Amino acid sequence: MPLTRRTLLAASAPLALAAGGCFADDGSGPARLVLANALTPAAGLSPHSEDAFLLARWSVAETLLALGDDGLPVPLLAVEWTQNPDGSWDLALRDGVRFHDGTALDAAAAAAALNAAATAPAPPRVVDGLGLTAEPTGDLTLRVTTADPDPVLPQRLSSPQLAILAPAAYSGDTVDPVGSATGPYAITESTATGVELSRHDDYWGEPAAMDGYRADYVPDAATRVAALRSGEAHVIEAVPYAQIATLDEARLQDAPTGRTVSLYLNTGAGPLADPALRAAVAAAVDPAPITDDIYEGRADAPEGLFGPALAWAADHRPRTLPEPAAPGGETLALATYSNRAELPEALTVIAAQLEAAGFAVTTEVREYNDIEPDMLAGAFDAFLMSRSVVQDSGDAYTYLASDFTSEGGFNVSQLADPDVDAAVAAVATAADGTADPAEAAALRQGAVLDAEAVVLATVAVVPVAHERLVTGVAQGVTDVAADPRERRIITAATAIDSGPHR
Repeated sequence: MPLTRRTLLAASAPLALAAGGCFADDGSGPARLVLANALTPAAGLSPHSEDAFLLARWSVAETLLALGDDGLPVPLLAVEWTQNPDGSWDLALRDGVRFHDGTALDAAAAAAALNAAATAPAPPRVVDGLGLTAEPTGDLTLRVTTADPDPVLPQRLSSPQLAILAPAAYSGDTVDPVGSATGPYAITESTATGVELSRHDDYWGEPAAMDGYRADYVPDAATRVAALRSGEAHVIEAVPYAQIATLDEARLQDAPTGRTVSLYLNTGAGPLADPALRAAVAAAVDPAPITDDIYEGRADAPEGLFGPALAWAADHRPRTLPEPAAPGGETLALATYSNRAELPEALTVIAAQLEAAGFAVTTEVREYNDIEPDMLAGAFDAFLMSRSVVQDSGDAYTYLASDFTSEGGFNVSQLADPDVDAAVAAVATAADGTADPAEAAALRQGAVLDAEAVVLATVAVVPVAHERLVTGVAQGVTDVAADPRERRIITAATAIDSGPHR
């Protein structure tokens, strides 16, 4: 469906036309909520991809475990979990859960879903390299084993990329969540512009407050804001900071988040393979114009990889950077993506700072799904990215392992440093032999901060800002989640009244 003229007039025409988007509401009948998502699916809504986070934010797909406010696992599709002496984990499933296709959840289906993720052609970051296998041990019990004992497996099992789908969802390497998940909402129609969702009437938990809603893919930020203003969208992701002042404060949900904007430097090839030149980049980057101006004061200056949303991370360790070299006109290829409106602006600021320091700079901006393969292949000297440091599992270890170790599946910096590998590995064993959960968490958190210092000392990454999560919510819409881990937006409790929503 095309954008209406009202939205096209509210946003700049070239941007709106490029965005695609799908808004249509003639105002007749009961109000039906419309969510505008910032990202479009990259892999047909496969939970093994970044699309998993869309399924979670829509309350479509569920995992065996969830995370509490303290980051520790809590029951979801599984109600009990115990680690065995050999390091494997036994889980007991909730009875009475039905998939959207009407079939019952059992241990065989849960194990098959986990095995499908672990053996996918591109395994999710959260399980990549773990050697994870699962097998049913009863109708509602299963055992999950990893090549080496994994103390944070329960946290990993909370990742949206390990969502449990019905057996019919899996066909070869293709995974189709339509009609196959367990959440309070089911996808009833999926198109290139968005999805239609309906209440899952056989849901095991509290039933959804709405009979359904629509989620549209609207990567252009200006179009999302225009749709909120016009009433054509009722909830919008990622309100651009530059437009916050144009919206009523009552329409904004602002919450701290575990998301850090960082400049990832290519340590594997090109001029920044030289640590001294990486140090020169770090010395040249001044975050103040970015946090104060581009983010309108709604981002925090960086003290490390982990920001104020993680209170335990405030005790950052000292680190020693290499001595900077004097840039001699080396050309650096900088890149970022357009889905987050602030990143291209921030890249422009950083490019000017690097040029002032003596580098020559080229820049490239593309939509995330298009640029990600080149980013992961090390095609750029520096890549500016907004990354949630606790999104994958709720535990910082998995972020450090995927992003900075030699075998990491999301190693944008192409880093291969034995000191980093050892420091990150130490996190996994920091609480071995500790029975008290609080003490174990403190030991692991200390090891995370030790590893953070080792990573930052390589200058493979330069933190730029700690973002806050700003969601746009129309009048009359209630119970929209403000989740620091960015896994939840629309919940079973989310509701919309039948009045005007402007």
